[in-house]
Amino acid sequence: MKHIEEFYLFVKVVQEGGFSHAAAALDMPTGTISRRISQLEEHLGYPLLHRSTRKLRLTDEGLRYYERLCTPLAQIEQATSEIQGKEEEITGQIRVAAPVAISNTILVDMLAEFGLRYPEVQFEITQTNDHQHLFDNDRDLVFFNGELPQSLPNALCLGHIEYGLFASPLYLAKKGTPAHPNQLEEHDLIYCWPHQHWQLTDKDGQHVCIKRPARLTVNQTQAAVRAARRHLGIVNAPLHYVASFLHDEQLVPILPDWQTGNRPLYMLHCQHQFAPLRVNMFAEFVEKYSARYRNRQWDNQFSQANALPHCI
Repeated sequence: MKHIEEFYLFVKVVQEGGFSHAAAALDMPTGTISRRISQLEEHLGYPLLHRSTRKLRLTDEGLRYYERLCTPLAQIEQATSEIQGKEEEITGQIRVAAPVAISNTILVDMLAEFGLRYPEVQFEITQTNDHQHLFDNDRDLVFFNGELPQSLPNALCLGHIEYGLFASPLYLAKKGTPAHPNQLEEHDLIYCWPHQHWQLTDKDGQHVCIKRPARLTVNQTQAAVRAARRHLGIVNAPLHYVASFLHDEQLVPILPDWQTGNRPLYMLHCQHQFAPLRVNMFAEFVEKYSARYRNRQWDNQFSQANALPHCI
């Protein structure tokens, strides 16, 4: 086939999410790839890609062409790798977006473990707590927690992020340790969005709602937990985020027999049908990685605190 290389370049541009990303993956000038695909479009007599928007979009003809080309070209790549003895070699960049607290803990743990298996894979993480900006990025995978937007029905729920109440030993030495949620009325509280009012539930189904004014209200987990570590009050925070501080005894759990809420964690595979092998492999790894924690009971959370660097 006269245009076999142009076919390959076209598939790579789609899989990598753009000309510049494909150029970096293939170590070729962006202009060369763009020119070669333009020549292919001229030969075919119709456009394959919309080039006027920031995000890559296929034309109807381009989508049909890609669906026909990607499987045989992938098989050629695989056969070549097997002949060269590189069947286990996965290379290239994976672009990920996630909230700051998630990316600083859960996500980095997963990247590190995956990276040990596939050292030639590079990661680029966009960290943001702005959900609009989170989804308005040219990423391969997006992680987010909270309610599932109606526009994202195909997002995969990885599990639930568990919350608990925590305070510093010095704060508790001064103020005392509450033995029941009603005693929180006598304490300094640190609120962090979305838990600005606390709903506490014990194993017997008793409910207590805490609505008193907080000493500090913030919208980021990092600031709330840091304030608690600096003895400012009691915080309701994700267990995975405070795990290291529990281990170092900078924080201790409060009212461990009471559940203070949880939030679902989702993964969105942005271009599943166009994704390169490395992205699909990492997505599968994330799903398997999180499965071990998906059904974990919240009432065991404090007894398992030392194992929480990998906890979802």
